[in-house]
Amino acid sequence: MPRLGGIGAAGGRPPDPSSAVWDRRSGRGGPFRALPVAIAILFSVPASAQSVQAEAPWLTVYDEAGRLKWELRMEALARVGDGWEGQRVCVQLYHDGAPTVVLRAPWIRADRYGREWALSTDDLATEPIVGEGEGFSFTCREARWQGGLVLGGLTAEGRGVALSAAEARWQLGEAVHLVDAEVTFAGWWLAFETGRYELGGDQLVADDVTATGHGVTLGGAALMAWPHEGRIEVREAHLVRAP
Repeated sequence: MPRLGGIGAAGGRPPDPSSAVWDRRSGRGGPFRALPVAIAILFSVPASAQSVQAEAPWLTVYDEAGRLKWELRMEALARVGDGWEGQRVCVQLYHDGAPTVVLRAPWIRADRYGREWALSTDDLATEPIVGEGEGFSFTCREARWQGGLVLGGLTAEGRGVALSAAEARWQLGEAVHLVDAEVTFAGWWLAFETGRYELGGDQLVADDVTATGHGVTLGGAALMAWPHEGRIEVREAHLVRAP
């Protein structure tokens, strides 16, 4: 069984000999102080080999400040083309070094340096991508890291809110940006094309919104809502339907 190692995402420097991304004996990686951004997956195999697999790997990535950025655990890992692919994966994302969001999926595929990765499933009905964090539990059709967490086909619940969105861009510790979304809370149903949920202030902000609840339907140019208070404020509102 090969041993996995890593190099810096930029410059191709070899790792600190005292560090390791994954140790087969311990089952997890140690600190990787020399890593500036991400890791490259290397395999100790003959040059003629076309692919190689590893069982039960644990991979870690650190940010420029040396804080944990994410951890990947999976049942199996294989080198494919210019990247790698894993099965039965758990991804733990960190914000400012603290665990923030965790995702689980049947498959992961990433470039060789781990800068970008994508989670997928062969059967959304029986094996959805699931996750939780920052007060929400959720499922989604796809999840990827492209300079940030992007979720496709998102359905989430938490903080007294139920929501769905065609796409969500999750700024860890800050906000979730929603596209083609529906949100329900405290007897209100909201629909809008673009909006964001401010995690720190527990506040929803959206444009071109339709709000239905408590016997009325309102349309408006902009909306601010405080789900924990059950309160909404619609700007440039007009009445669509009344009792």
